[in-house]
Amino acid sequence: MTARATRDTGLTLRELLAFDEGGILRLLLAPSGQDVAITGMIIGEEGAARSYEGRIVLAVGVLPSVNDFIREAAGRGAAAVVLRDDPSLDPAPEDVPAEPGTGAEAGAVAVAERAGVALLARAAWADWDDVATLVRSAAAYAGAGRGDRMADVTAGGGLAALASAVAEFTGGSITIEDTAFRVLAYSAIGPEADELRRSTILGGRVPDWRVEELRRSGLLRTLWSSDEVIHRPADGSSPERLIIAIRSGREMLGSIWAAADAGGPFTEGAARALRRAAEVAVPYLVQHRLRESGARRREEHALRALLAGRGDMSTHAWTLGLAPDQPCAVVIADPADLGHPAKPAPPAAAPATADGQREAVVERTMGLLAVQAVSYRAGIRVLRDGGRVMALVPVRRGAERDVLALARELDTLAASLGGAAQGAGPVWVGAGPVVPSPLCAADSRADAELVVRVLRERAASAAHESAAGVGPAGGGGTGDDRRPAGEGPAAGDGRGPRRYASAAELGAALDVQRVLDAVRPVWERGSGPVYDLVRADLASGGELVRSLAAYLDASCDVGRAAKRLVLHPNTLRYRLRRVRDRYGVDLDDPDVRLMLTLAVRLATRPPR
Repeated sequence: MTARATRDTGLTLRELLAFDEGGILRLLLAPSGQDVAITGMIIGEEGAARSYEGRIVLAVGVLPSVNDFIREAAGRGAAAVVLRDDPSLDPAPEDVPAEPGTGAEAGAVAVAERAGVALLARAAWADWDDVATLVRSAAAYAGAGRGDRMADVTAGGGLAALASAVAEFTGGSITIEDTAFRVLAYSAIGPEADELRRSTILGGRVPDWRVEELRRSGLLRTLWSSDEVIHRPADGSSPERLIIAIRSGREMLGSIWAAADAGGPFTEGAARALRRAAEVAVPYLVQHRLRESGARRREEHALRALLAGRGDMSTHAWTLGLAPDQPCAVVIADPADLGHPAKPAPPAAAPATADGQREAVVERTMGLLAVQAVSYRAGIRVLRDGGRVMALVPVRRGAERDVLALARELDTLAASLGGAAQGAGPVWVGAGPVVPSPLCAADSRADAELVVRVLRERAASAAHESAAGVGPAGGGGTGDDRRPAGEGPAAGDGRGPRRYASAAELGAALDVQRVLDAVRPVWERGSGPVYDLVRADLASGGELVRSLAAYLDASCDVGRAAKRLVLHPNTLRYRLRRVRDRYGVDLDDPDVRLMLTLAVRLATRPPR
């Protein structure tokens, strides 16, 4: 790990926390007050020769003892220590008085107070890069307020003050923009301002047609690659302009535009003033970026926790702007795993890049599904969770069918992209039930996941039975499509298992799946004739298990079961006698039939 200087600018803990508008850090304790000076940053542990004097120390990595880490940092002169927000900390030492709070965090606070070092916690949604960027930017921000008039003026009023100061120094009208061409600050608009400047300021961003024009002209390419002031001559009604990029190292943060729309030329030192303004603006634009990034990631963290049913549900809903009485539902789109049984395995001779190509197709498909879900209706929150897309859908009263409509749209889009034809497999879409509050979103998410599992397992079962030469079930067996009454053909090409459904449509199938999940641990620990039959037969190919599954699904009607299995009824009767004679399993006993029904379902379905 390395020590990083924050420059000797007199940055204090108070200034650091004030700069942190995104809430990356949370102050737990400041025994010496918030005006303690921070002179540098240590990331992780340093060798014994390195001084921690006045530095803020980030507790990066896995630490044997957080409390010992705090003691050592304090002993070496650290000004502050930053911990993860929810770390596995040591309990409070017996020789340290109890402090407010509970558990491990209280122990760390007590250790820090006794050691006389400030203690902060990193937000759960943030990472250590965010903290390091924050500390460096806060130090630059503190330094930007010293040294010359432009910096001093900006320190008192932010980007708006900087825009006004640059206008004075250059003799032009100023806009400061981020990389998305949104206006962050501007100088006063005079009667001489050209129409483009007016529309840009009133609209809050540069018009799209103007951005495209600048891109075609090559000016944007020049701006992104140059550190110098760019001169753009007057052109018709468009006045002369000076432009400079705002950079932090190699990272592009935004730009400053000066327009000579007051009728006179720029001042002699205009270019020099713009170069200085670009330096002064850096910490302010970094702060803007941290604030925006923090808001997005805080919402993502809240959405992830809300869907998982983890943490303070009311706080998560508030972060997402959802009222506690807002009905909502969850829709999940889940691609077929590369190795899932429902998807044919690639040929052994397939090129080594085939998996990478399939993953690229899946990534593109899921990215487009996420965009489609967001744009389906205002207010929908979307989370990319691993390979899946999860959408939290606020539901208007009387518009519950919108949830299934979104699932249908996602299925239609996925099918139109042709992922299955490119070897990436289908996308399964499950719509959970509408729940009365976002505080119950985890329940809808669990049912949506269950819908996806049932659809996927039916597809796998149908593919397996097709390969084994088993016909479609006449009595609602596991291989049928089981569309709800009134539904048309399966989604997609009209053949094969359906790829999307709602929890209400699948009905009892979800309850059956819950029962199977609950009894699986009992089955895996059990013994006896039924267990011996299933395990031995699966080891030798599973002929009897398949026959039993068809027989039980056909309500013990030999004729219907034989037709499904494409067998002569006497052949099936012979197999059933083998079950009784070889394994001692009495098919006339209702309890045994129930055990067999559960056993064959469990044996032919993978655990979750």
